[in-house]
Amino acid sequence: MIILVFSCFLVILTLGLLRSFKIKNPHKLKYSIMIACRNEEHNLPILLSALQKLDYPNNLYEIIFVDDASTDNSLSFIKIFCTKRPYTSYYHLKTKDEEYKGKKGALKKAIQHAKYDIFLITDADCTPPPNWIESFNNFFSEKTGMVVGFSPDIKTSLFKYFTQIVSATIYSSTIGLGIPFSCAGSNMAIRRSVFDKISGFEKIKHYRAGVDKMLINLVRNHGFQIAYNPLVKVPSIAHIEKNFNQQKRRYGKFALSSTFYKIISIVIFLYYLYLPYAVFVRQELLSFGIYYLCSLLFLLISIIKHKEKFRLPYLFYIFIYPYYSIFFSIWGIFGNWQWKK
Repeated sequence: MIILVFSCFLVILTLGLLRSFKIKNPHKLKYSIMIACRNEEHNLPILLSALQKLDYPNNLYEIIFVDDASTDNSLSFIKIFCTKRPYTSYYHLKTKDEEYKGKKGALKKAIQHAKYDIFLITDADCTPPPNWIESFNNFFSEKTGMVVGFSPDIKTSLFKYFTQIVSATIYSSTIGLGIPFSCAGSNMAIRRSVFDKISGFEKIKHYRAGVDKMLINLVRNHGFQIAYNPLVKVPSIAHIEKNFNQQKRRYGKFALSSTFYKIISIVIFLYYLYLPYAVFVRQELLSFGIYYLCSLLFLLISIIKHKEKFRLPYLFYIFIYPYYSIFFSIWGIFGNWQWKK
């Protein structure tokens, strides 16, 4: 019975996944692209090459770089790129902002100098595709306050890529149901008016990580519509040597979740502890088969929505992913993880 109840839960999530926020008659909007950089000299050439290929009128967007007290040659790369490009600008923070933790201090600086009414945010280790800006036009209606998308790691293991598809699936489905869980902070846009009404980063300035999760929930709590953009993904460069620390940080944000999602997380945790007992001791094979088919359907719809390819190992990864996420969630909650220095 418990397995069947959880199968129904997956069906509800699937209904959220099927929701589309695409509007019928999109207009060309104006964007202020913001990129916080800290010790990214190895990644910046790739990012800057991608930014040169953006297919959007230069008079409808600007790019604002903020060097967040880098100790390498990041600022030199940025300065050279901004030369002879009037739609670009850069700012340099000589020291890390101790009040606005993480990258919020750098983004706050960019926002203070932004010209346009929609802030489009990505990271220095990302490679936005040429149609990145254009794709967001398809999701900004008059009622939309925020639009988020998919930002997977590239050059990583197939299993890790699978986990990121699952994360995007959860983000998309919960946004579709009107109860957003989180989002990718390297592929999101927010209206200036909405950012001002939620008091910007003021309520979350002391948190070193989790700006994406907390920002999307602030927007939702103030009654603004949030849309999901599955049309364009913004790949991020995987940092293999920092994988465990990154995964602890990504999954270990239990304390940053709302009370609703804390309860849901505990219920899910208890369910997956019960599942092996139900299958191997109680022999609830039919119920497990239904649950597995619901999980597979959930995944397949997401793969189609995100224009991804289905890989045969995914059939096995469905079994192990829940325990992988539980492991890193517990480790992230009780263990120590580091933010970029």
